[in-house]
Amino acid sequence: MIDVVQKPRDGCLYEIRQKGQKDTCYVVVPNPKDLVKSHLMFAVREEVEVLKERIAELMERINQLEVENTYLRAHASQDTLAQLPAAAGTKPPAAPQGPQPPVS
Repeated sequence: MIDVVQKPRDGCLYEIRQKGQKDTCYVVVPNPKDLVKSHLMFAVREEVEVLKERIAELMERINQLEVENTYLRAHASQDTLAQLPAAAGTKPPAAPQGPQPPVS
């Protein structure tokens, strides 16, 4: 539990008591808004790094799956390819048979 004990001219004095602890700690914070802002910025930066790592892993997985897909399509029979559902966003086989029309 954190209580503001008094408000000195240069900041706030906080009394910090932890559950199960008898000792009390006092902390003077010059500018509480800056402290909160710095904690939030740190948390956001940390989360951004985690998300960047996850995106890199997913991009690597996408590339791996695209290579596998291209290989399998190149080595599959025409009958097998004809049975595949026409899903949106699928890539054409590795060796296109003619020029592709421009997409609008």
